[in-house]
Amino acid sequence: MSGCKKYLSEEPRKQASIKTVAQLEALVDNATAFSDESNLTAIFSTDDTEITKALYQNNSGRFVSNNLQYYVFKTDDVAGLGSDFLWSAEFKKIFTANLILTNIDEVTGDDATRARVKADAYFIRAYSYWLLANYYCAPYTSANLNSLGLPIKKTVDYTEPLKRATLKETYDFILSDLAEAQKVAYDDVDPLRLWRISRKALSAFMSRFYLFTGDLDKSLEEANKALGSVKAKLVDFNTLKPGIPSSYTNPAATLNFVELNDWGPSKYLYWSESYYTRYIVNQVQWFIPSTSLLALYDTQNDLRYKSFMIPNGGRRSSVITPATYRYTIFSDGQYIPAGFTVAEALLNKAEVLARKGDVNGAMDAANTLRLKRMTTYVALSAINKDDAIKKVLEERRRELPFSMRWYDIRRFSVNDYPADDITVTRDFFEVTATGVNLTVPKTYTLEAKRLLVPINSIEIATSQGQIVQNPY
Repeated sequence: MSGCKKYLSEEPRKQASIKTVAQLEALVDNATAFSDESNLTAIFSTDDTEITKALYQNNSGRFVSNNLQYYVFKTDDVAGLGSDFLWSAEFKKIFTANLILTNIDEVTGDDATRARVKADAYFIRAYSYWLLANYYCAPYTSANLNSLGLPIKKTVDYTEPLKRATLKETYDFILSDLAEAQKVAYDDVDPLRLWRISRKALSAFMSRFYLFTGDLDKSLEEANKALGSVKAKLVDFNTLKPGIPSSYTNPAATLNFVELNDWGPSKYLYWSESYYTRYIVNQVQWFIPSTSLLALYDTQNDLRYKSFMIPNGGRRSSVITPATYRYTIFSDGQYIPAGFTVAEALLNKAEVLARKGDVNGAMDAANTLRLKRMTTYVALSAINKDDAIKKVLEERRRELPFSMRWYDIRRFSVNDYPADDITVTRDFFEVTATGVNLTVPKTYTLEAKRLLVPINSIEIATSQGQIVQNPY
């Protein structure tokens, strides 16, 4: 039992070593510790992803069994996996934020730095809770407010209760943290520290937050505030330079990329469209775009297709037959933006205006984005409200594949506009906890109850029953 004693004494020693604001500021400035999201649901569980039967039959060794559990929306088998990196990593961020908040008023240092670090910590905690709520809890509606939320951790005390709060209590906690983060003194983003919060970044996030809770007026108001930034700006994709190509043999092939594919954290953490850095990390470096996603693009003019949708990109994973696309933005396809950007703020604005019936305003906002995304600019137009909503949501999917699709599927399922509902199906094989049965074709459909990601069974067990599983 001496090992347990040593473990339990570790954190108090760490806290005891914290003496200055500069030490806490260094925690916030460990940018990749907070920006990375290892998110198998976003990568594998939406209609942006497609693993065809032919692709799997010919290349079964290229697919990890755990990922396939997410691909076919399994419940018990996902809960039974050895770990859930999204849950554990976000609660680690919450723990670090709590560590900062526990010590921030006790350490030495100047008050301006103290105030900024405190605002950052409150936002880090709020954002992690918002993300977790939008994966592991029911979608936000008045009918779901008394459903299961998350364990609310306010301290670093390991004895703090882990019982799940209600969804309302969870969102109230998020809002209280956001109110504290709003006290930040910095109005615009810091291009050299895009992982630090600012009022413009908060507005960009709040536009997303209110869009997802159905408060369209507030979402529009916050989007307009964010779009007033003079630091965060759209990049004209026509200005992107060629990247380093990759060549293959047997058979010969050369794949071409834009420069972003070569960017590591020393560059992508400073992406000039960002208000705040967050990135979905795909360790296998293969986002596999679906047929339905690819079909949305103007393949001749849309630079999001020409730059990021790589034909025969499966060669990166030694896949030759069938030829398969690969979606890649940063760091050889490992990172895609998940934080809030100028593009998302424009699309939030466009969607709100479309849903409110301002067809021309919606198209203007969407076309402001498209102007920076096309070789030959082709403006969107719409004949009525329904057509405007359809066009804006298609543009949203083209701009934000994989990173935002899960969120959107969830919120569309509970709003009062049936025309945007999405049905996700898989034409695949029988997948079990032990593997894939290639002799049994099977169709899977993402059901409403599975829009809540199962909580890992190990987390439930180690909580000694305080954390309960979602009802399925």
